[in-house]
Amino acid sequence: MKSLQAGVLFLLILVPLHSQGFFTTDPQGNAAFPDAVDLRTSLKSSLTASAWTARRLPSEIYTSETAGRTVRFQVQVQKEAFYLILTNENEEGYPLYSAGSYIIKRSVADGSFVQAKIFLKNDPGTFVRLSPLGDRSQLELYLYDTLAYRNIVLPLPFEELLFAPFARIVSLTANRVDWGLIFPGPPPLGSPIPSMISHLRERVKELPDMDDGAMDAEGRFVYIESGERSRAGGFNCSGFAKYVADGLYLPAEGRLMPVEPLKNKHPELRGSSWTERYEEERDPFFGLDWTRNIAGYLKGADPTELEANDLRDVPFLEYTEDVGYPVEELMSVLYYGAVAYPGDFYLASVNAEFGSDPPLRQHIHVVVLMPFLNQRGELRTAVFERNRETGVDSLRRRYPHEFIHLVRIQGDRDFRLPELSSFVP
Repeated sequence: MKSLQAGVLFLLILVPLHSQGFFTTDPQGNAAFPDAVDLRTSLKSSLTASAWTARRLPSEIYTSETAGRTVRFQVQVQKEAFYLILTNENEEGYPLYSAGSYIIKRSVADGSFVQAKIFLKNDPGTFVRLSPLGDRSQLELYLYDTLAYRNIVLPLPFEELLFAPFARIVSLTANRVDWGLIFPGPPPLGSPIPSMISHLRERVKELPDMDDGAMDAEGRFVYIESGERSRAGGFNCSGFAKYVADGLYLPAEGRLMPVEPLKNKHPELRGSSWTERYEEERDPFFGLDWTRNIAGYLKGADPTELEANDLRDVPFLEYTEDVGYPVEELMSVLYYGAVAYPGDFYLASVNAEFGSDPPLRQHIHVVVLMPFLNQRGELRTAVFERNRETGVDSLRRRYPHEFIHLVRIQGDRDFRLPELSSFVP
């Protein structure tokens, strides 16, 4: 293992970006972005050597003073390009996507620099791609697999930025990139979401499952459509979402929410003259109305105000009215929600093409989404459906090219799910 002197550390002081959250640290004092600029500078002659020489550089483990951790260097050669990889150590070892890692791509044919991929968090889908553009450079930024910024031109050559502190890139793009969103710093203490997730995990596998099932205000299992009592007992996806919301309503009001008000339809807020003819037969907006009604009932909101709980204005992403966002973009949607509304969770309805004669886009499934940021400002999520915990990747696999609509609800540390043993089916 080799150690480097922090001979270029003074460069970091030239770009104070505390107001943008760039140098925020977690409670252990770790930087939000561990930048091994001292290592890149020390290895500059090797990283810029001829293609023949650079491709044969040995693997090595270094200690970086500026990153505050060890860094693994290695070279990977492919047919037309080779990669100079500087990977920061984290809890998983040396994954290619660890925060602060650089993957530098060069051409095998002539040794020219093609690009540098710089990971911003411990996440493979959150990175900057820096490319040469003549005597300037060009940047694009991905946030949890979503292209957030593109075609941002920087007035300095690629190689100069490659060996400068990453803070220099932040400074040059401060007017075009919301770095405060990318590096928001530690979240407020006392978020209720982690404890709510723990409580749900303890209970979810014990819950009975039943199509069209929910608990009414007296805690009796009923069929949602008819209101008739069920002797079998259990929850479907909609009934489960109500059960989670009852975990907030019960401690506050001492009872459960009734089912009937949650079934109210709101054609004045969604739909069209074309979908109106299918309201009774197909009920295409049930999931949307149900999630909005739950959020509104918890707040005592007027029906005309139900849309106020929708998560609509997410930067970089396009919200489709009463449809939501592409499921493929859900991680970046949840990240924004966790930054902008810490302590909130979401009831979401999947909007997909369903049925035949004719096929309609319908809100066919309801899920509970619980995002929060850890102390490094990285997204953590939990996804619950009916009587199981799944995940965002599971939703992506099951609903490719579909949409998901999110309704926001404020969490609470007094969250307490109703005990099923207290009620007789």
